[in-house]
This record gives sequence, C-alpha cells and structure tokens, in this order.
Amino acid sequence: MVTTSLAVDCVDGRHRVRMRHGLLRAQRLHGPPELARVALVGQTALLLGGDEVELQIAVGPGATLELSEVAATVAYDGRGAAAGWTTTIRLEAGARLVWAGEPFVIADGADVTRRTSVELADDATAVLRETLVLGRSAERGGRLRTTSLVRRAGRPVLHEELWLDPADRDRPGLLGDVRVLDSLLVLGCDPAEPEQETAAGAVRFRLVDPRDTLTRFLGREVAESPLRRPRARPAMLLG
Repeated sequence: MVTTSLAVDCVDGRHRVRMRHGLLRAQRLHGPPELARVALVGQTALLLGGDEVELQIAVGPGATLELSEVAATVAYDGRGAAAGWTTTIRLEAGARLVWAGEPFVIADGADVTRRTSVELADDATAVLRETLVLGRSAERGGRLRTTSLVRRAGRPVLHEELWLDPADRDRPGLLGDVRVLDSLLVLGCDPAEPEQETAAGAVRFRLVDPRDTLTRFLGREVAESPLRRPRARPAMLLG
C-alpha cells in the first residue's frame, strides 16, 4: 500500500504544496494566493475488495487548504474481500482546512472500514463534510464501519463509531429506510449558514468545546439534504 500524502505550508505569504500519490492522486488547482486548492482524484477504480486507501493531510502553521473531490467514490461488491479507507489529518497553529467531500457509496456486497483521525492545534479550524450513501439506486447497500476521532491540543473533541450492517438496519430505533447520512463537522469556527441546524431533517449537535458542532441529515436521497458544500470563505474559517 502506497500512502497518498498532502502537505501544505505558508512561506512568505505563499502557499507551498507537497504531494505524494498512492491510490489517490492530489492535484493542485488554481486559486487565490491566500489559500491552496487541491482536488483528490482516484488513480484506479475505487473502491474494490482488498483495496486499502491511506491518506495523510498536514496543514502547516497559518496555512489554508481547500480540499475537494472530483467525483463520488463507490465501494463495489468485494466478493468476500473487505476494503479500507484511512484518513489522518494534522492541523498546526492557525491552520485552516475545508474539505468538501463527495458522496461515498457502499454498494451491495461491499464490506468497508473507514477511519478518520483529526489532530488540531488549539487555534486551528476545520470544516469537513462527509456524505455516506447506503447502496446505489435500488440497492440496500453493504456493510460499513466508520470511526471518527478528533483531538484538539491533545484533548478529545469527538469519538464516534458507526456500525451499519444491512442485516441490522431495520431493527427498531435504527436506520430503517434511511440511505443517506450527510454530516458537516465544524471545528473551531461558526458555520457560514447556521440555519442548517433547523432545516428539515437536519440536527445540529454542539460538542464538548462550544466552538465545535456536528450537523447531520438522515434521509433517503442526497438531493434532500439541506447541508451545503463548504467553501473556504472568511466567514467560515475565521468565525
């Protein structure tokens, strides 16, 4: 397994981006000088049984990264083989990250483990959107296990584990016919559109630190979600 790594530093007011490609390729995009814009592109068909994607992101002191994805990712039927996706993020003092994730679709027969770890300096900020879709059109979707761990200055902010097995989702109190879990995690700043917390189907949770929130929509279609695609606007990043 070759790790995809992305490191952004701000030197003399200019953003420098260093990249190493694995199953994902990081491609720098044109943008204003006050931030670095980078898109993630799959090098091959992703995600297949046996694939292990590892992504490491580091944003240096005072640097700003706006990260996007070119297309949705589909985890295909692994025919008995599991797949994994591990993301590790480190934000140094005054660093800012906005990640506008595209849908991650778990097709019938897929067996996927996703792990996301975020380490922030005390004054770093991040806005991360993750959209999980259980199944393609007319599918129920496969098995998904996700773990999200966020720490600020070494202190835990969020630790969430979701086990979504198609055999259990219809049990009372679980997902039922819900196919879409759309989440917007805001760390260290206020969201640009606070009305999202009261939008139909979305609920906003305040985490241990009052600067941090998690807004989540549960529904049947991605188009129903009221959550917006985050961008690196000053109102979002500076609060």
